Amino acid sequence: MSKPKPSEQKINSQSSGNSDIETAQIEFDNNGLPYSSLFDDIYFDYQDGCSQSIQVFIEGNDLDNQWLEYQQQNGTTDSPFVIGETGFGTGLNFFLTLQRFVEFSKVHEPHWQLQFITTEKYPMTEQDLAKALALWPEFKDFTDEFLPQYQLSKLQLDNGHLENPQSNSIDKILTINMLENKVKLMIHLQDATAAFASIEPDKFDYVNAWFLDGFAPKKNPKMWHKGLFMQLGRLSKPGTSLATFTVAGIVRRGLQEQGFAVTRKKHQQYKSQTLVATYTGFPKEDNLNGYKCRVSPNKPQHVTIVGGGLASACAAYSLVKRGIKVNVFCQDKELAQGASANAIGAIYPLLHQQKDEISEFYQAGFDYAIKFYQDLLSQGFEYTHGFDGLIEVAYKKALEQRLEIFKNKPVWPQTLISVIDAEQANAISGMAINHPGLWIPKAGWVSPPELVKAIFAAAQQIGQCKVKYNTQVESIEKMVNGRFLLNTNKGLKQIQTLVLCTGADTLSLDIADALPLSIVRGQVSQIQTTTASENLKAVICHKGYLTPAVNDLHCIGATFDKRDSDTSTRDADDAYNLETLTRLLGNIGNWNIDDVKGAKARLRCCTPDHLPVVGAMPDVEGHKQTYQHLSKDKNWRFEQSPPVIDGLYIMTGMGARGLCSAPLLGEILACELVNEAYPVSAEQLFQLSPNRFIIRDLIRNRVS
Repeated sequence: MSKPKPSEQKINSQSSGNSDIETAQIEFDNNGLPYSSLFDDIYFDYQDGCSQSIQVFIEGNDLDNQWLEYQQQNGTTDSPFVIGETGFGTGLNFFLTLQRFVEFSKVHEPHWQLQFITTEKYPMTEQDLAKALALWPEFKDFTDEFLPQYQLSKLQLDNGHLENPQSNSIDKILTINMLENKVKLMIHLQDATAAFASIEPDKFDYVNAWFLDGFAPKKNPKMWHKGLFMQLGRLSKPGTSLATFTVAGIVRRGLQEQGFAVTRKKHQQYKSQTLVATYTGFPKEDNLNGYKCRVSPNKPQHVTIVGGGLASACAAYSLVKRGIKVNVFCQDKELAQGASANAIGAIYPLLHQQKDEISEFYQAGFDYAIKFYQDLLSQGFEYTHGFDGLIEVAYKKALEQRLEIFKNKPVWPQTLISVIDAEQANAISGMAINHPGLWIPKAGWVSPPELVKAIFAAAQQIGQCKVKYNTQVESIEKMVNGRFLLNTNKGLKQIQTLVLCTGADTLSLDIADALPLSIVRGQVSQIQTTTASENLKAVICHKGYLTPAVNDLHCIGATFDKRDSDTSTRDADDAYNLETLTRLLGNIGNWNIDDVKGAKARLRCCTPDHLPVVGAMPDVEGHKQTYQHLSKDKNWRFEQSPPVIDGLYIMTGMGARGLCSAPLLGEILACELVNEAYPVSAEQLFQLSPNRFIIRDLIRNRVS
């Protein structure tokens, strides 16, 4: 078949909602076959298009048997059977699926709905699609019902996306109901990765079958990338099937990396080879190297925690929930006088444009923290707060380029983080930000001192949690009897099970010398509300941050002074905080230095890899003896669990992200002490383990 000569590269744009839709560049040959001049390829084969689609997608996913099994297991349920597709194109796959579903329904009368969720970045115009569909008269009954609803200029938006002024403008979904609502078609008019990133699986209980279609990787390389495969895995459940026409290595490997078991399928006709896959998830991590494992102690009846801040509060709460008695030694006359003392603190995750161990932990920590903090409120424990979102402002060119990666190759759900333009940033924040950025709608701010007191109040309501104030631990020694001798300003105390939630003060304790912790000083300034700033609704992050007003004061900050332990405030730091804000975003609040009304300087406790530590304190000498062969072979496998100092645990190193991480870390600590299943994977546990630094030094032969 000869392909038609492309006309000028012209993209039709039709205004839909609040942004333009780029429609497909279509040429038709003498047989009426549509051809994409943008991708230099045909949409389907003229003679065998239907047969190929049936072979690859319907038979590749074994839909007839899947539906029958679903009917037998879910005959009276309202849960839909969900098919996800990349590349709606002419709708051929959809109409063939619809035809097969009608045949199935005549025999089995399903009570459940068929949902077909598809994507199309360059949809055909109404006229072009009608012309293409005319090639299949066998679908006429379907197309007569479909075409009147296919109106790009009058989008029927699912979930009211455009009714929400804080939603991303690209969340456009054309929803079409067929066969008296027995079939629901949702066409996401955007890039496949971005479309699937905007979907939360709790809306439909995950995808049952995938049609991985679209122009081939060589023709459309921008579509086929890791971000897409990650979204497919995220929206799948064990047993989800997948079929695709391409056997390209990037597709095979990409699917396998996301938990799909991939098989190359050979055929006698049409497509000689295709891929089919089943989502199995990731294998259980019960074959870990010994040094990555955690030692399971006997559940203690009583635990002593040193520290009076957020880490201590979260650890205490998680322990008393499990029936453990907790004593807390707080060195101050009241709680939250250290790093938790700032008037306002922002809660948001650290998310990179690619998923890595840091981002994955902070995403999990953020999700857990927000739920934990909101649960406290629902129980009646009050603290000043605002969960109205946060904007990471792209105030320079490099950050704008980063936005393009988040937008075009998203690996995170858009309900977690999405790209907004300057106009949206202004509307969401209530101030003239005048820059695009990243929008985190579930983020927010709290008063850390009030939050810490609320958590302790919740722990004390459960019972068996006592706080002893003005009790400073000056040194800790391990005794021959296995207990710990604490030298305090109130005398010597013997402790059986000890947890250090001591933040920057950890560096003064010899027993924690094995950990490469560091101190970073930060000063936060409080600045007067102005007419220009009084309507600020969301936290603004640039190189520093700006919070909404509480009691007519905003918090701006913060400095980042390494190896500086002076907690007295400095006028120069107030000037730096204000100058940084003004230099990067302009004087959006019309402030001057006289508007600064107060400040606090506190010390952060940080780690070299930007992840906190939680768990049993490692025995350094025991590690040297047990794992010394790592210096010769980093891949050597050990059966032995890591040697630890029995009864001593630590939870610290949270840096500036304690609000995001402390609740989840408290749960991890409690799970270790009572031998419960952990809320994170075994690999993530090792990334948080206090012994990870010693293992790395042994591998690099840096341990003397």
